[in-house]
Amino acid sequence: MNEGWANLSPKDGFLVTQQAYLSNFDQKVLTYLYQPIIGAKAFSLFLTLWTEMNPVGMRSERKSHLELLDILNCDLPEFYTSRQKLEGIGLLKSYEGEDSLGHFFVYQLGKPVLPDSFFKDDLLSSLLLEAVGERRFSELADHFKLIQTNVKDLKNVSTDFLTAFHISEQALKEPNSLIRETQAEFKKAGQDSKPAQINLGNPNFDFSLLKELLSKGFTKWDSVDEAQKLILSEHLLYGLDEVEMARQIGQATDLVTAELNTKKLQQQIAKNFTAHQGQNQKYVDTPGPLEKAKANNNTGLTKEDQELIKAAKAYAPATYLENLKRSIHGGYVTYSERQLLKNLIDRNLFPISVINILISYIVIDREITTLPNKLVDTMANNWSRAHVTTPEGAILQIKNFASAKATTRKQVTQSRRVVAKETLPDWAKSDNTSTTTKVNKDDQARLNKRLNELRKQHKEDK
Repeated sequence: MNEGWANLSPKDGFLVTQQAYLSNFDQKVLTYLYQPIIGAKAFSLFLTLWTEMNPVGMRSERKSHLELLDILNCDLPEFYTSRQKLEGIGLLKSYEGEDSLGHFFVYQLGKPVLPDSFFKDDLLSSLLLEAVGERRFSELADHFKLIQTNVKDLKNVSTDFLTAFHISEQALKEPNSLIRETQAEFKKAGQDSKPAQINLGNPNFDFSLLKELLSKGFTKWDSVDEAQKLILSEHLLYGLDEVEMARQIGQATDLVTAELNTKKLQQQIAKNFTAHQGQNQKYVDTPGPLEKAKANNNTGLTKEDQELIKAAKAYAPATYLENLKRSIHGGYVTYSERQLLKNLIDRNLFPISVINILISYIVIDREITTLPNKLVDTMANNWSRAHVTTPEGAILQIKNFASAKATTRKQVTQSRRVVAKETLPDWAKSDNTSTTTKVNKDDQARLNKRLNELRKQHKEDK
């Protein structure tokens, strides 16, 4: 679990700088290609930081995170989750510091890759395809394609630089000292336009073992090595281990060239997953020392709870949800659900087993056939605040919530009964029935007497 947001205070200051020059075209790339992957909140954070850019970078003029949270209308966990997404996809670098004014952060905005590089990148294109589906993916690819005119049979009549612009030979040989100083400053600052690079961290996948497994086949390792990002993304999404990945790669290898066909690999894995052929693939959930210590405290857990925890530790979330739906509702995992699970994994808030417990609660206890985005976000936020780090802790959190909810419902019911009893008017209480009857008879007698007097007076007037 990543509790980095707990070390961040709204009072902490922040400055925004840029790693490379950002343009309107970069914003277009962010909107169309990056936003479906990182989500609207992270996209909004990037644009907001862009507007808060400080060209001078003076630490004394920094603003507080409270102002940033007000602009974004979010809390610290939501802000930190969005920040992590930008950092993970290479759009942001965060630096932390302390000075006489207090704790502060420097956020350095990165430049998105160009569209052609984006679609050539196996990881980025896979994430986009998973987020928007095949039809929209094709539309975006067509939108950003550069239409080139064939000029091989044409003559180049363009004017060269020195013909269009006249500059002395002396100036070319010995540039002005100001130019030299400026060049040195830019070189020292290291300002370049390198595109954003994705940091995959240290995923639990052994490429050495994969290489050994593939050495028994005919797939060229060079083609596999070039597709490492794609292989890692498929592993993270579906929980495929090295053995299953090697089998999938073997089936996606071109028989003529012995090269791995990455597009075929993506389609094949997705198809096999939908057909439930990968449902027995195990996911290795290895908790740290703190999680192990908490897991040993099983107070309040039943035998059924232990069986559920065992299953939650065995499968990747997409496979776990697929099996759960198949056994209960007979449904399937939708594109939006896969994206929802991927976003939850990317937040790095919980181990996989905890995410599976969350899935179980929604599908089994709440009897909801399709995972709702809002409910998942609410539960993840609450569990993060409660420092849930193990499946045991997740189950206890669910039980505590159910118990508190039942107690509150009972108190509300009792309160309503008391209020109803205390606010009854006097005429509605049973012990006042006789008094009410007596009053009614007296009133009726007086009314009859008055009517007789009116009749008598009417006869005398005639």
